[in-house]
Amino acid sequence: MEHHLIYEESFWGHDVRLRHITQGSNTLVVFFPGQNYSCELPVLYYAVQSATSQGMDALILEYGFQSARVALEREQRSILEEEILQMVRCASEGYKQLIFVSKSLGTLLAGYTAKHLTNYSIRHLYLTPLDSTLTYMQHSKGMVIYGTKDSLFSEESRAKLASCSELKVHQVLDAGHGLETSNPRKSAELTSQLVEEYIRFFTSIEEETYSS
Repeated sequence: MEHHLIYEESFWGHDVRLRHITQGSNTLVVFFPGQNYSCELPVLYYAVQSATSQGMDALILEYGFQSARVALEREQRSILEEEILQMVRCASEGYKQLIFVSKSLGTLLAGYTAKHLTNYSIRHLYLTPLDSTLTYMQHSKGMVIYGTKDSLFSEESRAKLASCSELKVHQVLDAGHGLETSNPRKSAELTSQLVEEYIRFFTSIEEETYSS
């Protein structure tokens, strides 16, 4: 397993640092962090570990506004979408299969990127999506995980998941937007359960790929 750092210019005036983990796989798992939730934090950190433990390559994204340590303005989101699309398009060259793992704001960026990478059949693992992500989720294959006490994903959006026939839905009881609770022991248990879901998700894609 090799770790590579890729630096890309950004609209925000600071280079973004992408981490590319390679081990000779034909599958690249791209990780889209949240606005204030990096891939070093538990929900995404263990998703990265789960993917690489299954032999997959990984691309861990950073956003320009994050590297510049500034807030993302609403009118800048289209700029961010295009930057991320170009980064992923470049990094995905040579891979046969893409999997997008995303959290919160990252679910919007993953949906936008997948919509414009039409030469791939992309699988998604949506973690704590936002209401506005539903537009993309209705055309996605994969899995969505959310907490039943997540105030950023409404009851209306949850009900509409029933129409997303290609998405498996997993609810985390009593968990908020960080997929954790106020009880540290319970949060640790939830993290362990998440890891099991991650491994099942990646394993199922591998098995499907080999059988096709």
